[in-house]
Amino acid sequence: MNQTTYKWMLFIVLILLISNVVMAFFLFGDEIKGGSKKGKGEDMAMKVYREIGLDSDQVKVFLSSKEEYFKQMRPVWGEIKKLKDSLYQQMEMNSSDSIVNGLLNSITERNRYADSFTYDHFSKLRVLCTSDQQARFDTIIPKLINRSRRR
Repeated sequence: MNQTTYKWMLFIVLILLISNVVMAFFLFGDEIKGGSKKGKGEDMAMKVYREIGLDSDQVKVFLSSKEEYFKQMRPVWGEIKKLKDSLYQQMEMNSSDSIVNGLLNSITERNRYADSFTYDHFSKLRVLCTSDQQARFDTIIPKLINRSRRR
């Protein structure tokens, strides 16, 4: 191999190495910096608030309401998860139908409560919007609610 070919190959290898380092930085940069899901959730909330067209006072009310909502709902979601875990553990135990039906009823009740609480939460927020904002709110919120979510 002559000297010119060697230099070109070395140049190409360096370019590939640099591009891999840059790509790794962009892919894992948030994890390295200590980024969290909460920050991404706040960014998502602010994006929704901007789409609705909320002013700064409305944003403050929405943020405090969101905080209170999650404070109330996290334990409920935890209960639902525990009930579902208990339900599927019953398969190993070959439990009676009455135990399984009792767990299913408990899950249904907690889900009903969660859905009702969520509906009330968004109904209260909607009242705080102007008529133009309500129209945008009415198109954005159903999409937000129906997106898949890990709780």
